[in-house]
Order: sequence, then C-alpha cells, then structure tokens
Amino acid sequence: MRAEGLGYPEYRLMSNTRLPSSVFFLLLLAGAAEYLYYAPRLPEMVASHFGAAGSVNGWQTKMVVFSMELGIIVLATVIAFGVPRMIEALPVSMINLPHKEFWLGPERRDETLSYLRVWTRWFGCALLAFLLFVMGLVFRANLQTPPRLDMAAFMPALFGFIAFDTIAILLMILHFSKIQGD
Repeated sequence: MRAEGLGYPEYRLMSNTRLPSSVFFLLLLAGAAEYLYYAPRLPEMVASHFGAAGSVNGWQTKMVVFSMELGIIVLATVIAFGVPRMIEALPVSMINLPHKEFWLGPERRDETLSYLRVWTRWFGCALLAFLLFVMGLVFRANLQTPPRLDMAAFMPALFGFIAFDTIAILLMILHFSKIQGD
C-alpha cells in the first residue's frame, strides 16, 4: 500500500528529490561565488572566531578559513547525498526508525527510503545555507577595521536554523510514528 494511501498527503511533497537537489546545487554555486568574491579581498590573516558580542577572539590564515568553507560544503554534501545511500545499504536491523518493520517492509521500503532521501536533502540545504551565510558574515566582518561579526544578522539566522531543524525532525518523527490504522 502506498504511503499517500495511508493518509500521508505530505508524501507527495517528500517523494521528489529534484527540487531539493536543485536548491542544493544553487547553494553550491552561491558558495563558489562567495569564494570568488571574497578570496582576493580578504587579508592573509583572517578573524575566524568571535565572542558573544561579535568581537574577534581568534585568527587563522586565509587558506585555513577557505579550507574550512570547503569542509563545510563537503559535510553538507555528505549529509544530503551520502547519508541516504548509507541508510539504503544498511540491513534493517541497523536502522533506527519507529515502527521500522512496518516502514521498511518490502511493500513500503522504496517509499520510506525516498522520504528519507528527500528529507536529508532538505536538511543538507538548510545546513549549507546557514553555514554559507555564517561564512559570509565572517568574510564581511574581515572587510572592516576592526573586524566585528554582525550579531544582529547571526542570531536570527541561528534561531531560524534551529527552528527549521526542530520542525523538520518533529515532522519526520510524526511521519514515522504513524502506522496503518493509526
């Protein structure tokens, strides 16, 4: 039986990986543009860590900071595209999912894995967007003297990211907590 037939209309929204994959690709392009724009403008020593008030309390070389940005992109890519492949390769006994016998049964396995694939892609998009935004704040902070992180921009972004993650995780838990007949 199909998940949408079980009373899960959100399944249709979570069954196509094209949209989150396209958004992720656009974010990758934004990250490349961010690098191309800021790399020639930043000093060799970059303020890379900031205190609660936005003041600098740590420095790194420009190469290390851009290596960190690349690491962030790789991390988000692994989460968005690698984790679903790892889950698909695991035996059911190693997957932690509510009602996993129901959701990973032969008649629902493909739809469940598709849902998880799309969910992790959207999570990867949110993670990448947030981290690229923070890196942009760090880069902009280094273009002023003395460097200062814009906490008025950072804090709403942080709370927005936490809110998105909380809602996404709750929706996934609610989705998989239901079984046929609930």
